[in-house]
Amino acid sequence: MPRLKIRSGELDVDAVLFDAGGTLIRLDYTFMRACAQRRNHAISDAALARGEAVVRREIDRRAAETGGPRDRDADRVAMYFGAVLASAGVARDAAEEAAIELADEHIRANLWRVAMPGAAEVLAGLRARGFRVGVVSNADGRVAALLESAGLAPHLETIVDSHHEGVEKPDPEIFRRALARLAVPAERTVYVGDIHSIDVLGARAAGLAAILIDETGGYADVACPRIAALAELLG
Repeated sequence: MPRLKIRSGELDVDAVLFDAGGTLIRLDYTFMRACAQRRNHAISDAALARGEAVVRREIDRRAAETGGPRDRDADRVAMYFGAVLASAGVARDAAEEAAIELADEHIRANLWRVAMPGAAEVLAGLRARGFRVGVVSNADGRVAALLESAGLAPHLETIVDSHHEGVEKPDPEIFRRALARLAVPAERTVYVGDIHSIDVLGARAAGLAAILIDETGGYADVACPRIAALAELLG
């Protein structure tokens, strides 16, 4: 049986399911930096990554206050871009203005469109070691095409898009559908995602183990296995 080895321990699983946005594909930071630059704000990719970490924790905080996410993924996206820019150091007025441009670009081409570093190599490596591999994503119907464009789709056995399923994480049903398509039990599967209240709690509710991808250490206080980069999944 394959075993997944990460710094915090070893997981005896047969399948690895991934979130898409923020996990296998990231926001187009180049486009976001250009939007900020047009408003006289210079920011770095590192600042944007830290900004995303802040906004993820805000999503968790709101979910904790209401007993779980009460908004849809599409509604969260509407505030996400401006909040990330503001948390990255862009003045609030400029961030709100840039967010309109970013939202328009997201409608046109989806801003989660850049493969995470090493993503293709990690997926291929997991498959080579005998793991079943797939995606469960809160998305807008375009995630399969985005993963194809990023060169990741050939390494995936199933891509479950909430837009087509009519159900979103953290609802455990969307995880169960992915498990059924791979024909693997929940207790032999781990899910890798980037937002605790949506990815980790949703996966655990469906009986899966969970790993947080946490590039900046924003989740250092959370009781969950964490990795800073996908390459750690290959030990």
